[in-house]
Amino acid sequence: MDHYRAATAAPLRRTWRRPAWLVTGGLLILALLTVNVLAGGPLVGVDRRIRAAVQAQADSATWAWVGDSWHAPARLLAELGNSQIAVPVLALSALFVALRHRSLRPLLAAAAGVALLLVTVIPAKILIARPGPGQPPVVPGHIGVFPSGHTTTAGVCFALAVLLAPDLPARTRRAAVAVMAALCFLIGGALVWCDFHWFTDVVAGWALTALIVMAALRLARPRSAGRSGNSGTGSDAVAGEVADGTREVTDDPARVTTWAGSGSGGARAR
Repeated sequence: MDHYRAATAAPLRRTWRRPAWLVTGGLLILALLTVNVLAGGPLVGVDRRIRAAVQAQADSATWAWVGDSWHAPARLLAELGNSQIAVPVLALSALFVALRHRSLRPLLAAAAGVALLLVTVIPAKILIARPGPGQPPVVPGHIGVFPSGHTTTAGVCFALAVLLAPDLPARTRRAAVAVMAALCFLIGGALVWCDFHWFTDVVAGWALTALIVMAALRLARPRSAGRSGNSGTGSDAVAGEVADGTREVTDDPARVTTWAGSGSGGARAR
């Protein structure tokens, strides 16, 4: 057991280390865009030009089918950011992982993500009160469009749904993260295409997503693998699975498979 702890302590720490650039970048982008909207800065003009260019294509005969009805591709993508769809996806994923590994951490992280959505997005929309494209000024106390709630909801829920399953094989995990990122990008693009949001609303939603996901994942971080009081339960071991696929931990903590080498000729020792 001591050998196992010593071998896995570093990977566990690497797995749950917060990328400093992601948090710092998210804060800077969100602050910059918020100040720009409140002060009527230069990016407001950029938003108008982007909207004009996108809507010229969206209204054309060639591309009208992308978003001209409720079942058009862009409309369906935009609906994926609806809380009635995204939140149940996260809840089911977190419940599955929690039951599989007998741990409450996935459920706590999912609940934290949804709670942070509620206490950040809605108050920001009310306080900033930015009107949507082509819409009249927002009545005080009503909800504006900055930051994009659909963008943030989709990003937080789908990102956590993928990242809370740490025991996925390395290739599967990378593919799932890539699909999730592409889906969130398409949802943001669909919101601009359908003229529901300004472009910077969507970018602010992506920045806020990074901050909320990083905060929520802290609750899913396992206890230090080097603590003497750690019983080494299966849920703790699986929660610390590294994404590079160099170590596999089964539900039985006494059975650990360590891979030496990454190629097909790597030796395997049980």
